[in-house]
Amino acid sequence: MGKIKGLSRRQFLKICGTMAALAGLSDAYIPQIARALEKAAAGKAPVIWLNGAGCTGCTVSLANSDYPTVAEVVLDVISLRYSETLMAASGHVAEEALEHDLEALKGNYIFVLEGAIPTAEDGIYCQVGGKPFVEIVKEAAAGAKYNVAVGACACWGGIPAADPNPTGAKGLQEVIGGTVVNIPGCPPHPDWMVGTIVNVLLFGVPELDELGRPKLYFGQKIHDNCPRRTAYESGLFVEKWAADEPEMLYCLAKVGCKGQATASDCPVRQWNSGVNWCVKAGAPCAGCTDPKFYNDFSPLYEPLPTVILEEEPRAEGFSTGGATLLGVGAAAAGGIGGYLLGTKKEKKEGGRKTERKEGEK
Repeated sequence: MGKIKGLSRRQFLKICGTMAALAGLSDAYIPQIARALEKAAAGKAPVIWLNGAGCTGCTVSLANSDYPTVAEVVLDVISLRYSETLMAASGHVAEEALEHDLEALKGNYIFVLEGAIPTAEDGIYCQVGGKPFVEIVKEAAAGAKYNVAVGACACWGGIPAADPNPTGAKGLQEVIGGTVVNIPGCPPHPDWMVGTIVNVLLFGVPELDELGRPKLYFGQKIHDNCPRRTAYESGLFVEKWAADEPEMLYCLAKVGCKGQATASDCPVRQWNSGVNWCVKAGAPCAGCTDPKFYNDFSPLYEPLPTVILEEEPRAEGFSTGGATLLGVGAAAAGGIGGYLLGTKKEKKEGGRKTERKEGEK
């Protein structure tokens, strides 16, 4: 087994192990991943990355990839042939380079789109080098081996497509049709992007759900794995901000959390190298991995009509309904639920503890 230039064998194998985890594979796949990466490094799988209507937050998120780092991905695994954000060239030099690569690499490159595609009035609202961006996208997608949409804007139009959508912003699949791998999020987690690249290099297009998202990362609702699920099952909700409930890990469904309707592995994966994520930081899930969250899930701090709220604790304790409580065993979950229930009773009784004899409910 060799190695990629610039990396020691130990570093290379560590990257292979990390990529196996990102792709949801066992360590038995490490040799296969190593061979795939060596082949990719030798041939440098070309990637053309275009930016449409958006904030470039997806590129920033990718740049925060921990291990492998974005430098290792860009320099050692793929050949990033075009990226307006990361490349040094600009102006007519960049335009000529793009035109050359679209022709020279036809049928062999991975096309990645970040940002929405304005289509109204023949695409006049977004032009690059005097050419409508929608035309550039269609040309790039037509010659690509794989088409990948990164971020909510590229997948479904995102914030630029919010009502009344005067620019006619759309997502990649809606514009070009066919198979598009959607990696949504505002922005997407860097693991989702790197892991999908690994999967494409190893096996081609990964298994997708009905929305074109890799099932590995978007196969469960956030609510299923939320650490505040115990409070939800116990009927304990944050009623308003700046109260005690947010700090006591009460459920955020009543103040706008969209976790019941949103699919992603944020509670398990977490962000910033596994340090934190929205709900853990005390903010409701905005639902940014689902289509049209910018319209259907707004206002941010109001609950969805479809959200099921458990107003009172269930008579026979609480059932997780198959949810994974992130390492909290049944006994621990019961203990936390009991603590929260006790706190709620004390609050209702004016803060006074009520002593009960043994056996009393």
